[in-house]
Amino acid sequence: MKGVHPVPAPVIGITPDITGESAAHGLTNRLLLNLDYAEAIAHAGGIPVVLPPVLEPARFLESLDGILLTGGGDIAPHRYGAPTIHPATYGISDVRDEFEIALVHAALNADVPLLAICRGMQVLNVALGGTLIQHIPDEIDSALNHRQQELGIPSGEPAHPVTIRPDSLLARIVGTTHLMVNSYHHQAVAELAPPLLLTATAPDGVIEAAEIPGATFVLAVQWHPERLFQHYPAHHALFAALIEAAQSRAARRATVVEKK
Repeated sequence: MKGVHPVPAPVIGITPDITGESAAHGLTNRLLLNLDYAEAIAHAGGIPVVLPPVLEPARFLESLDGILLTGGGDIAPHRYGAPTIHPATYGISDVRDEFEIALVHAALNADVPLLAICRGMQVLNVALGGTLIQHIPDEIDSALNHRQQELGIPSGEPAHPVTIRPDSLLARIVGTTHLMVNSYHHQAVAELAPPLLLTATAPDGVIEAAEIPGATFVLAVQWHPERLFQHYPAHHALFAALIEAAQSRAARRATVVEKK
């Protein structure tokens, strides 16, 4: 129809991991991204772009319709008030911590749809004032082994169930209150920061998902749906929900560009 323009595909910014280790040819400070994240966004209808920590987050948000906070190394314990670093802690990047915490605040202030995965969930919680369990086996009695690679379970397979709050956004998205998920973490959310709402737990009580009621879309999961989306529709649905939430922002941005 004349005068009607299709809504552009939402542009989703994805946070990469950062490594300062020396590599071939003297390369350092490289950005690393598991391709599964980008594939999951593209498969759901979005346009994935990687966010290097070289600009203020607000600058990036001018060109983005959604955010995907990815997994990776541990957050520096001092950022959530822990006085010591557990020996199992790995992969701390001050640059990444600072950028992602600032990105969370900017995204929430602008009501930009946000999906947080594994470390991303922990970043979201820490950014809002919450705390973390530094090493699950040391702090939770009868804890599950949340590192399924140590159990010989393939990366593309679920490892344990989670119980989901029935009236939650997560339950509406996945269509169930019981879901099998994978598991690749030794840390977890301890004290959940307001305004986050606990929406899923593992059998040992570990917090597996949280969301912000009233936001356009803020959802965090401790598992890795990007490794499951191709074969498990409920996990694909998480990315589809992010893209759906980002569509209205994409339409608004397109309208502004057209008026210019």
